[in-house]
Amino acid sequence: MIDRSGPVGKRTRNPIFIQRCLMGKIRFFQFAVILSVLACAATLMAANRFEVSGRNLPQGTTGAEISIRADLDQDIYGFSVSLNFDPNDITITSVRLGSAVAPLEPEFSAGVLDNDAGQFSHGVVFALSEARINTKLESAEDLEVLVLVIDVSVTPGTTTLDLANGSTPGRLNVMTDGVGNSVSPGPTLVDGTINIIDLAPRLDTYLENNGGSGTVFTIIGSNFDQPELTVKVCGNDAEHEVLANGQTLRVTAPRCPDKGPALVEVCTVRGCVRDPLGFMYTVADTAPIITSVISNSGRAGSVFFADARNLSNPDTVTVKVCGNDATFSILPGGVTLRTLLITAPDCGTGGWATLEVCNEFGCDTLAEGFDYDIVGGRQVPGDCNSDGSLDLSDGVCLLSHLFIGQPAELPCEGAGEVTLNDFNGDNSIDLSDGVGVLVYLFQGGAAHAEGTECKVLVGCNNLCN
Repeated sequence: MIDRSGPVGKRTRNPIFIQRCLMGKIRFFQFAVILSVLACAATLMAANRFEVSGRNLPQGTTGAEISIRADLDQDIYGFSVSLNFDPNDITITSVRLGSAVAPLEPEFSAGVLDNDAGQFSHGVVFALSEARINTKLESAEDLEVLVLVIDVSVTPGTTTLDLANGSTPGRLNVMTDGVGNSVSPGPTLVDGTINIIDLAPRLDTYLENNGGSGTVFTIIGSNFDQPELTVKVCGNDAEHEVLANGQTLRVTAPRCPDKGPALVEVCTVRGCVRDPLGFMYTVADTAPIITSVISNSGRAGSVFFADARNLSNPDTVTVKVCGNDATFSILPGGVTLRTLLITAPDCGTGGWATLEVCNEFGCDTLAEGFDYDIVGGRQVPGDCNSDGSLDLSDGVCLLSHLFIGQPAELPCEGAGEVTLNDFNGDNSIDLSDGVGVLVYLFQGGAAHAEGTECKVLVGCNNLCN
């Protein structure tokens, strides 16, 4: 029988037993820490991986390079890469070995590219011969294994280079060990995103965009620094300057026949932007504006037509062709647009001549106003005596003409006379030209400014073939 009336005694614990318990707990904690460290180390090791490098590319970019990179947790002796892409967004133009692979000079490197279907695959084996059997790509991180050269579309957006295994053996993403087996674990696949950036010009705001022709106004926007920038206002080319920030345009308003709002158009190789209210013309340009020319070719005396605006006061209108006053009449009809009937004056030369139409407010010119037929004959440049050749007698002929007056007239008429006999090309006939003939013939001096071959000269006879 137990006596429960007395005091309860305390249990005495063995010190050795306590020490062993503490040691056990410490070792368990150490083991747990080691496992945790090993798990972290395993996590930090380079897992097998293929990755396509993403990029931001301007629309319409050509020749951009995209890297396919690899992380390896073991050495490999070959690999293959397979990916899909949207052919509407990307065209692969070529592929080459990456910086980590090219120095190994693989004995096999080939692939299949289908830009219509948007599929690409490429395989590499480092060694096929016994002498190179130990050639391998050693384990490491961030190795460039392939480089794709691509063109992107002109349509902005986002597209993906999708590493994907296909249905055929050649379209797999694999890494191979020394006995031909796929490595384990197999590579994880990280796709690449290509952002096709819109770099077309954009118009945001204007400063002082009203007035007449010649007004300088400012456009604030973006992407004005792209190649082949052009600016039009009211359908006409406008002088412009891009400021250093690439976001500001200084534009000079060109001539415009009408008052009111006018279309502003800004274009680059990346595209165009248009604003129908871009500039407000507060006054119409009342100087003539040549809009078209018809039947503008032939000889002097030929009649041709030119349509022009702002000819409401015929008494103030003048017309010149080739810098010479031309006879003309203004045909009846039309309020804003009138038709000029012009007779081409003598020009003295062939080819295109400038047409100029003026009134009391100003002038308009057209560089290719009238195309004069080349009327003349073939001559040897410098043939003063017209015998079909250049020799001593021509030098004597020219000097005799200058100082004795024999012959009294030089061959050819008008501009052709100067062209034929102006040996040094200074647009005049003088002593130096006669001397030039002799120096060329007997001292090896410079040839005639027009060369040594027969050529058609306006106002000359046909004296050589």
